[in-house]
Amino acid sequence: MPRHFRADVHALRGLAVLLVVFYHTQIAPFGYLGVDIFFVISGFLITRLIETQLEQSRFSFWEFYYRRAKRLLPAAYVVIALTTIAAPFFLSDVGLRDFRTQVLGALTFTSNIVLWTQADYFGGSAETKPLLHFWSLAVEEQCYLLLPAFLALAPKRWWLTMVSSLLVASLALCLYVAFRDPSAAFYLLPTRFWEIAIGSLGALLPASARVTAKFAALRLPALVLILLIPIGPSGLQNPIVDAVLVCLATLILLLSPSRDNVAVRSMARIGDISYSLYLIHWPVLVYVRAAWLEEPPAVAIYAAVAFSVVASLVLHRFVEKPFQQGFVASRGRMASGLVAATVLLGFALSVDIGAAESKGGFSESRRINYGLARACDLTSGSRPQGIPEACQTTDRPELLVWGDSFAMALVPGLAKTVGEAGLAQLTMSGCSPAIGVAAFSKRALSPSFGEDCIRFNDSVLNILKNRPEIRTVVISSPFDAPDSKDFMLLKRRDGTFTEVETSVDGAIEGIKSLVEAVRALGRRVVIVAPPPVAGFDIGDCLERKVSGSLMLGRHSDCKIDVIDYRRMRSRTLDLLNQVAVKADVEVVSYHDFLCDDTKCRTEIDGKFLYRDSGHLSYEGSEIIARKTRLAERLIRAAR
Repeated sequence: MPRHFRADVHALRGLAVLLVVFYHTQIAPFGYLGVDIFFVISGFLITRLIETQLEQSRFSFWEFYYRRAKRLLPAAYVVIALTTIAAPFFLSDVGLRDFRTQVLGALTFTSNIVLWTQADYFGGSAETKPLLHFWSLAVEEQCYLLLPAFLALAPKRWWLTMVSSLLVASLALCLYVAFRDPSAAFYLLPTRFWEIAIGSLGALLPASARVTAKFAALRLPALVLILLIPIGPSGLQNPIVDAVLVCLATLILLLSPSRDNVAVRSMARIGDISYSLYLIHWPVLVYVRAAWLEEPPAVAIYAAVAFSVVASLVLHRFVEKPFQQGFVASRGRMASGLVAATVLLGFALSVDIGAAESKGGFSESRRINYGLARACDLTSGSRPQGIPEACQTTDRPELLVWGDSFAMALVPGLAKTVGEAGLAQLTMSGCSPAIGVAAFSKRALSPSFGEDCIRFNDSVLNILKNRPEIRTVVISSPFDAPDSKDFMLLKRRDGTFTEVETSVDGAIEGIKSLVEAVRALGRRVVIVAPPPVAGFDIGDCLERKVSGSLMLGRHSDCKIDVIDYRRMRSRTLDLLNQVAVKADVEVVSYHDFLCDDTKCRTEIDGKFLYRDSGHLSYEGSEIIARKTRLAERLIRAAR
């Protein structure tokens, strides 16, 4: 930090952390842009600090990294330790296994890479990861490894040009990657560096009263942008544009210092605890949501935030501030202590979590259900020319299961009960079985997945033409895209792809086209409806129930309310009813077997039927298939 204190910068920190907290409590839909504000501030302050020290010939890499470690690590380590102690009481076996990796990522400043492989930040699974928010600290720390070296080794006359070039290159890479791998664009340093570079560029711009006055005239519009965009976006389709606007607005505020006033001082007080609040609030919210199974009532969320604020004050007062002010006077002792703490946390906590995880033994029963083999989850972009050997039970299978991950979950039970007829599996996660139409997530910013899905389904149809022994085709999916505002439909017409809003009619047409295409080959078709669902993770609930973990709310019995199920799946059920009529195809449902008038079962004889919020477990698939004679039923119903 520069020697001179700027209350307005601290106020910006306070605003940024409030936006993030509001986002995590679902008050500000786009409050995650608060992290972008942090990145710009960080680039601005760190670059100005290094520039000043280089000009005074007193810059030291050892001193720089020592101060960063003293500033960031003590509070972070306390939060990691406390979060780990609480983890076995709130997380499932699967969650604990992921959490152990999160701890190691946090300790090695690679959380962003670890979480990129584990979760979509905007997806539901992100809410189960207590150290998810460490990804942004990892991005900053990775930048701190490169930026000082660049400024120290490059001639000063190159600084502006090089930082500007890196900024443009990083932003261009971000835009390019976002269309292909949104999670990578969100988590990784090369695609986020442009935000830090905006701050660095601001720190390197020549200062003059004239320039400052011009920026001062833009303060009010910049402040309006920062306050409004996280609450309601600009309306542009690409959220990166919103991030650019927020970053530029932050830069304007940094380059035009505001006068001290009550509002600035009040927000600066929040800025004092911004780091501690950022560290604490997310694991508290994760654990509260875990205990409630579904979204907790507003009073519980507000209580969690209030607790986080109080805990942040304590962490700032007794950990963060003392270490900043030289609680440990000896630099060698401080450095060796931090190294020892890193090793101790990485080893002892990993062993502790592993021991807690092994007590329940739920990882096996809740493992991902790929069907016959993991290789049968064909990746996006694949165009199979035939059925992989691992994805068929005989050389001449008579039954084909076609669909997405819900179709995969059908396979274990059918494979055990179909007998000599044999079974083949052609499945791709997220790709609903249809011809000429596919759903894709709006967050992906691109219909490329939809194109891959359409081509995958084309390939399955071509394989079917060359496999005359296959007589019956079973298609399965949640068929829920028309019921979600997060999806778009991609339609192919005359070789061109067109994006349209999701609709029941569009989805019905795609499924009907598939049924007709299969029948044109002389094969029979049957559809399997998705299992009943609830507003909570059923597999997690069952595990918590068996292990005796804390459970709050109305779903402690882990059963599905039929009213809730019909409400959540109303459009899907309507879609399947219309498909049954318009395509003259039978739709087989689990409802009669699992549900009575009020509840649907989620376990039988102590065995979990579900592994997560909607997919059948391996055991569940086999139990249902045996007890309902599902294979025979599907073959009879196909037409």
